[in-house]
Amino acid sequence: MPSLAAALSRAGAAVALALATAPLLADDRPYVVVSSAAAEEDDDGVWSIESWATQLDRVRTFNVAPEYAFSPTTSLQLQLAGARDRDNRASASFAELEFKQLFNHIARDGYGWGMVAWLGAVKDGSTAVRRDEWGLKVPFTLSLWEGDGLLHVNAGFVREREQGRLWIAALALQREVWKRSVLFGELARVGDATFVHGGLRHWVKRERLALDLSLQRSRIDGAWHNGVTLGIGWYDL
Repeated sequence: MPSLAAALSRAGAAVALALATAPLLADDRPYVVVSSAAAEEDDDGVWSIESWATQLDRVRTFNVAPEYAFSPTTSLQLQLAGARDRDNRASASFAELEFKQLFNHIARDGYGWGMVAWLGAVKDGSTAVRRDEWGLKVPFTLSLWEGDGLLHVNAGFVREREQGRLWIAALALQREVWKRSVLFGELARVGDATFVHGGLRHWVKRERLALDLSLQRSRIDGAWHNGVTLGIGWYDL
C-alpha cells in the first residue's frame, strides 16, 4: 500500500509492510481482508476473543480482538496490535474499532449481506508518526454445499487522512473438508496491493474454540512478500 509505506518510511520498510497487509481492513478471522455476512443465530449478547500472530518477512505482528454481538446481526469489535522488525527493532502499534450490521439471516435466505464501518489509527513507536483512517465495506456471503461451505464477496474502500481513497475488492471460499476442519482461501486487492491467503481452521470445540494456520503472499509496491499466521479464537463467551 504505497501511501502507508510513505507515511511510515522512518519506521522502516518492514514495519510499514506489516501494517499494510493485515490491520485496518475490518477483516473477519481467519481472513486478512474479507468480512463475512453469515449471521450466527446464537450470537445474542455474547462475547468473543480472537488472537493471532503473523510472521511476514522480518516482521512479527501480534493481534488481539475482543468482539461483542448485540444480536446475530449487529456487533462491535476492537482490534489492538503491535508490529516489530526483528532486525532493526523498529516498531509500530495500531487500534481499530469496527461496527458490523447485517440486513438478513443466511440460515433463512441462503445468503447474507450487510455493512461494515471502521475507524483506525497507526502509531510508529520510534518517531511518533501517526496515521488515522476510516473505511466502509459491503460484504455478501452465499451458502454452498448444503451449508458446508461459504462464498464471500466484499467491496468497499478505506480512506487515510490527507491521502486518497483506496478501493477494496475481495473474494474468499471456505468448505468443511472433514469433521470440524475447514479449508479456506482468499484473494483481495486493496489499492495497488494484492493479497493471496489460505489455510486450515480446526474447531477444537465447534462454535466455541478454533485454531487456524495459514500462509500469505502479498504483492506491495511491485514486490512479493511471504508470511505465515497462527491464530486462536474463543466464541460464545
